[in-house]
Amino acid sequence: MTATDNREAFLNGIAEKLGRERRRTGVERPERVHTIADTTLAGKSQDELLAIAKEACSRIHTDVVETAVANLAAHIEKIATNYGNESVLIADDPRFAEFGLQNLADNAWDNCAVSIWKEGRENRVANIATAADANIAISFADFLLAESGSVVVESSPKQGRTLHFLPVHYIAIVPKSKIVPRSTQAADYYDARLANGQEIGSSINFISGPSNSGDIEMQLVVGVHGPISVTYVVVTDK
Repeated sequence: MTATDNREAFLNGIAEKLGRERRRTGVERPERVHTIADTTLAGKSQDELLAIAKEACSRIHTDVVETAVANLAAHIEKIATNYGNESVLIADDPRFAEFGLQNLADNAWDNCAVSIWKEGRENRVANIATAADANIAISFADFLLAESGSVVVESSPKQGRTLHFLPVHYIAIVPKSKIVPRSTQAADYYDARLANGQEIGSSINFISGPSNSGDIEMQLVVGVHGPISVTYVVVTDK
């Protein structure tokens, strides 16, 4: 059964429980009461947004590193070394080659075994096991949200959800040009793709630094159910 079959069965089941036919036409969006979603941090330059993002990241225990593309590989290797190297999992993403990280994709790093996410449902169990065993995950983010210090990554057959959440440490690479004020701009981007008939991944993940929880006696504990440390690498000239 395909994802479409599952969706149709799910929606048909809801309609049946409600005792009515499926609604298959679009709904009219209500007018917004205010414009704060669009005006927050509007007009800020990329330098200003980066400064705001850094401040937000300091509150969520996330390191931010700036680098020119020529020095990106050296910075990634340094961060990985600080994280203890060992095993690294990366997405099957052409940007690794575009940004001068082909050695990483080719598993040519010293003291570090690199695995690449494998496309295909038949590799699902193996991918999850690899992610669970990996010390470091490295991926490219679609956006960095200045307001919250969150990175946005789209799940795809070449980059499943567990790549971002199961390894011990996480490194997200994002071009400086992809720093946006807040989630509004990221949502607009994915909405536009859908409106143009393009498919998007099964989930859009907003990752705000290492996992943490303050549920127990209001004491913040970092690394409860995901990476214990996170670094964002901002590429300033790509």
